[in-house]
Amino acid sequence: MGKAFSRVKTPFKNFDLENRAHKIISRDKPTPAPRYEKDQNEYERVMKEYPKVYEESLQKNLSLDKRLKQVFVVSEDADTMNIKQSNPNRPLPTDRRQVQSFLYGVKVPDKIPLGKATLGSVLEFLSLHQGNPVKYNAKNISEKYNLAEDTVSNILKYFKVFQVYIPVERNPKAKFAGPSIPQIKVIKPIIKELPSDSSKDKS
Repeated sequence: MGKAFSRVKTPFKNFDLENRAHKIISRDKPTPAPRYEKDQNEYERVMKEYPKVYEESLQKNLSLDKRLKQVFVVSEDADTMNIKQSNPNRPLPTDRRQVQSFLYGVKVPDKIPLGKATLGSVLEFLSLHQGNPVKYNAKNISEKYNLAEDTVSNILKYFKVFQVYIPVERNPKAKFAGPSIPQIKVIKPIIKELPSDSSKDKS
């Protein structure tokens, strides 16, 4: 039903469409929406007090209209042929694969400056110092890793490597925390007995 109704309505809707469109376009000023009562009163007051300004607002300003016709926008496409070349000293990455996970969460630099150490090197000499503090003291470590002796001393003082202690016995049997020899005391309950009949006869 809806399709049939739309087919009947379309010819009437498009009847004389071009002429109606030209009439609307050729209008100098569109019909304004109705104003509120307060705005309408203010508008009438301005018309009475400043009639000259009101008449000028109704006329078309030819100079402004002429300037407006001279305004135009020029659109230019981007020059796709002139592509900016990359800096050979700082080339952009070409490998788009996923970055592999590193041992300590960060990539180890290729060049390590003097006076610096990687996280792996620090963990290494910390573990060596904990195993043998006499042999691997701050002086020997600073000479081996090219570090300041004061810095190495502070690292050995304030940082330690976690150690895991594994018990020698696996799955030991549970032990009773109480005394080895149990002490059992049997207490005979005291029951109050009634006197027998023989005791009554004697009395």
